[in-house]
Amino acid sequence: MNKALIPILVAALGIAAHAAPVDAAPDTYGPVEVTTGRFETLPGGVAHGFDIRGGAIMFRSDVDGGTTTVTVRVRGLAPNTTYKTHVHNAPCSATPAGGGHYQHQSPGAVDAVNEIWPTLTTDDKGRAVGYAEHGARARSDAQSIVIHWSEDTAVRLACVDLT
Repeated sequence: MNKALIPILVAALGIAAHAAPVDAAPDTYGPVEVTTGRFETLPGGVAHGFDIRGGAIMFRSDVDGGTTTVTVRVRGLAPNTTYKTHVHNAPCSATPAGGGHYQHQSPGAVDAVNEIWPTLTTDDKGRAVGYAEHGARARSDAQSIVIHWSEDTAVRLACVDLT
C-alpha cells in the first residue's frame, strides 16, 4: 500500500470506529473486506492505571494475490513508550483475551512477517498510531487486536474485536 494513504486510513479509522455497531457484519466492497472495532481496556490495563480508547481497522483484499492492511489509533497509554501490538486469533471474550497470535502460516515463525504487528509508540500525551501491511489476505481467524504491556508482554492491556 502507498504510504501516502496512511492519513486517509487513519481518518477512516476515526469515523469507522465510532460509526460501526458492535454486532455489525463485516462490510465487503468488491474484493476488499473491511472490519473495525473499538478498544476496551482489559483488567491488566486497569491494574496499571490505563483507560485506553481508540479503534482499529483492517482491510483484507484478494488484489495482487492477497493483502492485509491494519491501522490502529489509541490514547490513554503511558507517554513515550513502545507497545507490542498483535492481531490475535480469537475474540476479546476468549480466555486469555484474544487467544493467541494470528499467524499467516500456523504453526510458524513468531515474527512481523508471519504475524501482523501494528506496533504502537506513544507521543508525550500517550497517543499512538500503528500500521502494518502484509502480502497475504488474513483469514477469518484474524479476529482481534491486543495491546501488550511494554514491561511484560504476558499482560494484555486492551483488546478490540474486528467485526
